[in-house]
Amino acid sequence: MESVVTFVGGFLANLTLQSVLVLVLVFLTAYWLLGAGGRQKNLPPGPRGLPLLGNLLSVRPSHLLSNLAAWRQQYGDVFCVRIATKLAVVLNGHKAIQDAFVKQPEVFSDRPPGTMGSDKDQGIVMARYGEDWKVKRKVGLTALRQLGMGKRSLEGRIIEEARTLSDILAEKGGTATDMSLLLSNAVSNIICFMAFGERFECNDTEFQRLMRLIWGMVGGSGTPGSSIPRFIPLVRKLPFFKKEHEKRMKTVSEIDDFIKAKIKEHQETFDPSDIRDIIDVYLMETQQQAPGGQDGTITEKGMISTVRGLFIAGAETTATTLKWGLLYLARHLEVQRKVQDEIDKEFGASPPSLSQRGKLPYTEATILEIQRIRPTVPLSVPHTTSAATVLHGFDIPANTLIIPNLWSAMMDPAVAPDPETFNPDRFLDEEGSLVRPEWFIPFSLGRRQCLGEQLAKMELFIFLTTLLQHFTFKLPEGAPAPSMEGTLGLVLAPKSYQICAIPRDN
Repeated sequence: MESVVTFVGGFLANLTLQSVLVLVLVFLTAYWLLGAGGRQKNLPPGPRGLPLLGNLLSVRPSHLLSNLAAWRQQYGDVFCVRIATKLAVVLNGHKAIQDAFVKQPEVFSDRPPGTMGSDKDQGIVMARYGEDWKVKRKVGLTALRQLGMGKRSLEGRIIEEARTLSDILAEKGGTATDMSLLLSNAVSNIICFMAFGERFECNDTEFQRLMRLIWGMVGGSGTPGSSIPRFIPLVRKLPFFKKEHEKRMKTVSEIDDFIKAKIKEHQETFDPSDIRDIIDVYLMETQQQAPGGQDGTITEKGMISTVRGLFIAGAETTATTLKWGLLYLARHLEVQRKVQDEIDKEFGASPPSLSQRGKLPYTEATILEIQRIRPTVPLSVPHTTSAATVLHGFDIPANTLIIPNLWSAMMDPAVAPDPETFNPDRFLDEEGSLVRPEWFIPFSLGRRQCLGEQLAKMELFIFLTTLLQHFTFKLPEGAPAPSMEGTLGLVLAPKSYQICAIPRDN
C-alpha cells in the first residue's frame, strides 16, 4: 500500500499545470456526460450546456432573443438554462409571467443579491423583496406624487421640454440628424427637475458628462456577455467578462459621485418647509425615521441608488422608445400622416394636452404598437425566487434566477399576428376605440412592475404628439435603410441612425 501511495504522489508531483487542467477538464466532461451533473428530477426542461459554463455562450446579448425564441419552441413556456453554475428559469408568454408574478407574488418578487457589486442598500428597483422594500417603495411613490407624477404641474414641465426640443430641431431646417442625444437630454431633464430641482441646457458640460455616463451604462452594456456578470459573481472573475464588469462598475461609481454631490448641495440648503424635489423628500424622510437602522431606513446609498434607477428606468427607457418610434414612423409615413391628422383635428396649433388623450385613439394605438414591436426592456429586470415552489407542474428551487421574457409575450404570433409588421390597428376595435389586451406588458407585471409607468406614459404621449404636430419625420434620401434589429444592453436600443425633421406648415 505504501508503494502505491508513493507512486501516486510521485506521479502528481511530476504533472505540469497544463496536465492538471486537462485532467480536471476530462473528469468534469465525463461527470457531465455520465449524468452525475444532470438536472434535478422535476426542473423545467431546457438546453444542455457545457461543463462549468452551462449555457453561458448561448445567452450573450447579440443572440439572446433569437435563442430564447428557439428554446421556447422546443421546450415550452417555462424552461431553464444554466449560466455558469447558476440556474435560471425563463418565463415566456403572458400566462407564465402572470402565473408567477401575479398569482405567486410572495415567491417571485425577490431580486438577485448584490447586482451592483454590493449587498448594501440597492434603492427601490434592485432591493431585495420584503418589508424593507415595501417601505422604500411607498416612500418612492410618495416622492413621485409630491413632485407631480400624474398632475398638471409635471405635465407643464414635459410640455416645456418637448417645446425646447422642437425649437432645436426647427433650427436644423430638416437636415439629417442623429436625434439620440437630443431625445436623451430632453427626457433626462424631466428626471433632473424631479430629482435635483433643476434642468440643464444641452451644452452644459456637467449635464453632457452625466448623459455620457448613463449611456455608457445603458447602451454600452450591449457588448457580448456584458449583462451576465451583473447577477452571477462567479462569472465576473472569468477573463472574458472581467474587463466589461470592471468598466461597468467604474461607470456606476462616477454616476454615483455625481448624484452624491447633488445630495450634499441639498443637505447644505435643505429647508423642511420648502420641499423642492425627490432628494428633499428623502432628506425629510431621514429626519423623521427612527434611529437604529430598522427596516425601511433611508440611507445615502439608497438615495443614490434610487436616483440612479430613475435615470435608467425613467429617462433612458422613454428616450429609447421615442428613438424607435420616430424610426418606425419614418418608415411608415402612412401611419405618421394618420397620427398627424388626428393631432391636427383635436389640437390645431395648441399644445397637446393629456386631458384630451382619450380623443386620439389612433395616436394612442401607435404608441402602444411602438412599445410592443420593440419593447425597450424586453427581458425586464431579473427576479429571484425567495422559496421553493411549483410553476406549470415544474419544481422551481429557492434562489433561482427568474428571467421574464416580455418580448415573447408581445411578439407572439398567436396573440399578435405577423408580429414584425408595424400595425397600430391591432390595438383598435371595430369602432376605432382603443383596446389594451392583457398580453401587452411592456412595464412587466406584479409587485415589481415599473414604478415610473405613469410618468413614461405622460412623456411618450406629450413628446410624440408635440414633435408630430410640428414636424414630419423622414429618412434621408439615398441613405441605406437603418437596421431594425437593435442592440441589447440594459435596454434594447436602435442602432445609430439619422433622420430629417421637416417643419410642417400648420
